[in-house]
Amino acid sequence: MADVLLNIVIEGVLNKLISLAAEEISKVWGVKEDLDSLAGNLEMIQALLVDAECKHNSSNAVDLWLRRLQDVSSEAEYLLDEFAYEVLRNKLKKRKQDQVRSFFSCSCPLAFRFKFAHKIKNMNLRIEKVYQEAERIGLRSVEIGNMSNNPRSDRSSTAYPFVDDSSIVGRSEEVNEVVNLLTSSEKDGNNLSVIGIVGMAGLGKTTIAQLVYKNEKVLRHFDHKLWIHVSEDFNVERLLNNMVESLTGTNSNLTVVEAIVRKLNEVLKTKRFLLVLDDVWDEVAKKWDGMRKCLRGIGASDESRIIVTTRNETVVSIMQPSFLCPLGTLSDGDSWELFEKIAFGHGCAAVKTPELINIGRKIVAKCGGVPLAVAAIGGLLWYKKDEREWSKIENNKTMAAMEEAGRRVISAIKLSYDHLPSLSLKQCLLYCTIVGKGGVATVESMIQLWMAQGLLNPSKGSDLEMEDVGSNYMSILFRTSLLQVSEEDGFGRAIKFTIHDLVFDFVEEAAKESIFLVPSAELRTGRESLLKPRTLILKDGLAHHLPIVRNHKSLRVLRVDDEDVKELPTMIGKLKLLRYLDISRMYNLQTMKLSNLQQLPKNFGNLANLRHLCIGEDGIINGKPCLLPDIGQLSSLQTLPFFYVSQDKGCQIDQLGRLPNLRGDLKIFDLQNVSNEEEAIKAKISTKINLDSLELHWDTRTRDESTDEDVLKGLEPHPNLKGFTMENFMGRSLPSWMLTTSHPLVFRNLEKIVLRNFNKCQEIPPLGHLPHLNIVNIIGMKSLNCIGTDFFGWKNVDDASSSNPSGLAGDAVVSFPALKELILEYMPDLIEWSGLMCHDSSHSVVKIFPSLEILKVELCPKLVSLPDGVWQNLICIKELCISGCLRLSHLPKDVGGLASLEILTVMYCPNLVSIPDIHSLRSLVRLTLAFCNNLRSLPSGMEVCTSIRRFVFLGCPAIQPEDLHPLSRMIQLQGLMIGGFSHDLDYFPWPSYTINPCRVTITDNENKEFQHPFASLLYLGLWGWQAVTSLPEQIRHLSNLVFLQILHFDGIVALPEFLGSIHSLEELDIADCQNLLYLPSAEAMRRLNKFRKLTIKKCPLLKDRCKKEIGQEWYKIAHIPEIQLLP
Repeated sequence: MADVLLNIVIEGVLNKLISLAAEEISKVWGVKEDLDSLAGNLEMIQALLVDAECKHNSSNAVDLWLRRLQDVSSEAEYLLDEFAYEVLRNKLKKRKQDQVRSFFSCSCPLAFRFKFAHKIKNMNLRIEKVYQEAERIGLRSVEIGNMSNNPRSDRSSTAYPFVDDSSIVGRSEEVNEVVNLLTSSEKDGNNLSVIGIVGMAGLGKTTIAQLVYKNEKVLRHFDHKLWIHVSEDFNVERLLNNMVESLTGTNSNLTVVEAIVRKLNEVLKTKRFLLVLDDVWDEVAKKWDGMRKCLRGIGASDESRIIVTTRNETVVSIMQPSFLCPLGTLSDGDSWELFEKIAFGHGCAAVKTPELINIGRKIVAKCGGVPLAVAAIGGLLWYKKDEREWSKIENNKTMAAMEEAGRRVISAIKLSYDHLPSLSLKQCLLYCTIVGKGGVATVESMIQLWMAQGLLNPSKGSDLEMEDVGSNYMSILFRTSLLQVSEEDGFGRAIKFTIHDLVFDFVEEAAKESIFLVPSAELRTGRESLLKPRTLILKDGLAHHLPIVRNHKSLRVLRVDDEDVKELPTMIGKLKLLRYLDISRMYNLQTMKLSNLQQLPKNFGNLANLRHLCIGEDGIINGKPCLLPDIGQLSSLQTLPFFYVSQDKGCQIDQLGRLPNLRGDLKIFDLQNVSNEEEAIKAKISTKINLDSLELHWDTRTRDESTDEDVLKGLEPHPNLKGFTMENFMGRSLPSWMLTTSHPLVFRNLEKIVLRNFNKCQEIPPLGHLPHLNIVNIIGMKSLNCIGTDFFGWKNVDDASSSNPSGLAGDAVVSFPALKELILEYMPDLIEWSGLMCHDSSHSVVKIFPSLEILKVELCPKLVSLPDGVWQNLICIKELCISGCLRLSHLPKDVGGLASLEILTVMYCPNLVSIPDIHSLRSLVRLTLAFCNNLRSLPSGMEVCTSIRRFVFLGCPAIQPEDLHPLSRMIQLQGLMIGGFSHDLDYFPWPSYTINPCRVTITDNENKEFQHPFASLLYLGLWGWQAVTSLPEQIRHLSNLVFLQILHFDGIVALPEFLGSIHSLEELDIADCQNLLYLPSAEAMRRLNKFRKLTIKKCPLLKDRCKKEIGQEWYKIAHIPEIQLLP
């Protein structure tokens, strides 16, 4: 390992030497020849490292030589970094001089120049001596062309390829089983059920838990979800504090368990939560008993659940799981399918041939059905392009060890590590151990840390930035499963990662020889071997460690994990080589992370090497924006989260024009302070090729519309843009670059567009022709009258045929081929939304929104109809919401054929008369029909939609009681909110009757299901009116009801006694019952032995009568654990 690290250091030193030797200052100081000589000597020593690698395990002399070389190389690097610091410092001083004068003579004392020249000469002599020693012990020069610091970059990409959910193989049965157990309404007798996922290392226990954790059914079912990585340390106090941190987003340092439980009670009481305890090892039953007692003391819902993942069956048995999910190895077929998806996945180096398939099957057989081993080897082979390279892997000694059952995973990890394509990449992986076992870190921060350590040096002649190299490294580590993606952003980019436990153990062992990583715990021991650490992480407060920091001037990374630190001491400024710090004033600093900053320091422009500036969210502190004066001086800047335009000196928009390398996301605020197009052009937005997302914000004040139009013309972005947002634009028309549907398309790579609060704009940009567009949100287009066919990208099918972006064969025309979410909201003047026109002479097949999953049309009061020719193409639609469309009289009949639809919401459409037949909506889970005054009937076919679990039916007075009969067959319903019928009725209609129940006699022979439907109902809301004086008595038969809400029953004075017979009831919510005085009797209330929460809101009479100790009704409710009396 030492030779690997040395090669990285020496390579970095050589790069610095080449750069410094070219500086004019090296000639003036008389050190250019010495620098050239030093470079030559290091290149000769570098050639000895391959031979040293072969001999160092068998020769003490070689080991001693390597240690000596490591010391000398590190000191050489430090010396050159110090020299580079002085070069930069003098340049900055020269830039600030008021008049031209001698730069070199006055800005650096003569004594210092001689001293530095002397240091370089001495370093040269030491390097020559090391080389002579190498010859004496018999080391020979060997070509090191295969030890490049950069991986092959012919297919480099800033994307992060990895096996996503859709590529996980052979585990769907287990995932579905656990999901069904978590979301089932059946009770197993435990008020804190545990589900155990158990299996040996590498089988995918955590992966299954993750898939369950983010499953949509699970997301809807639980109020809160918490994930805690446990590992060997099953400390109850730590785990409970972690729960608090997960729920509140703030660090919890409580040390008394009872206090932590009270804190959790504030958030989780009566709530349903899911807790995942990942990778549990501890077999001490007392610890788990203590944890279980604490969790029960929180007072959460009995339907809360715990998932435990562990390799140890004893652990699971101690936890007494309600269900055990033992994982076995994958079948041969599943193993091959997984391998095939990875090794031959998109962009792989090899062509899939019979020879490679044969080799691949042999390799897969050696993996023994262990998914992590299969994924790691598959990711490795993704980079290998021919049979020779594949055979080399197959016949590798490490591969042979995989045939031992216990060695499969660790052998696969070692093989992937050994074949990483560069030395720097290996060191980057080792550096990831600072995340900690089970920890999660952001991709961006880790790349910045690698960069600070000098591990991301682009190859000579490459046009890649260090950030590009880092992104490429991340891509390789994800592909080979050495790192795992834990979170993505809206564009599918990895933003957080973690390390599998087995990979962490392997990497941690390998990292012990690293000179780049020195944990703070070792520093506190004062070991002499840690003389010049490059990374320091302080967790216990800075003041305690000041002597350590002062003595380590070689630090590149200093991280202070302490919220109590308010200011950094001035001695931090002496760390000349520091490149990564949360806040600093160092010239060499590359990454700065700040929070609560109101003003930048005066000498901020001195940070000439700063590449990443991260300041709070949108830079608003105490209601004021953080201005960034003269930010344009930081010409190396890559990350700038926001920029507020101001008329103040150094805050005009032209500052952005001096930052050519900006990448990632950029938000520009206060664009009303830009005067015209010429001024806007100075920002040079169109040249910023690395921007992924751009946001343009004006303020809400009234101004000349033509100014906004001119400014927007000058802010045309580069076509690489993936996300685009505009807010508070006051112009009437959009610039040509937003309206064109022909090449060059500015938005050709766009994935998301948000247009918000365009008060005067009367046109909408054409978007349907954009091939990658995923999300469209158009909100607050207040002057828009019509969404025409241009919105689809073409006026009609004939226009589209010649420019079909979808790549489909034949005459098929696709509009919005990739769109998943379309939201049209608050368009008060929108009257018409036209579909794509198709002439009679055209035989083209039109496909509109073939990938759309979410469609919402809200607050468009003048909209008369929805477009035709759209609905039959919505084969992926999951959610449809039509709300606040006051003139809408009907829905297209094809809405009833949306087989994939899961959520249908129709609200505040008073002219709507009917809903299309919905019998084909077999995926429908949630249906909401509310405040549609003229709706005459329930949708036909509703009774056969057995998938519906929640139904909201409110404020539809035209519906007659006999029309509710279809609801009586919906025995699968779990949630029902119903009411707001005609105010002429003096009773509350219940679906089991077709006429007034007061005039019907029910015989014992009648069908039980007809009498008492909703056997599965858990949640019921009743919405009343003045004329109703009693609740429907049928609700007493709801034997599974957990939550009952009673709203707007002004005619009721006393709640009925039969509420006491709903023994399953846990929570009662009473609101807006102005005349309610009495609860059921004390006896009835005490029969509710599971009852735990009563909420009374906007019931002034009842609220007064329920006051603690003094209210007339208090004695009825004094036993209830939680009572809320709200205004």
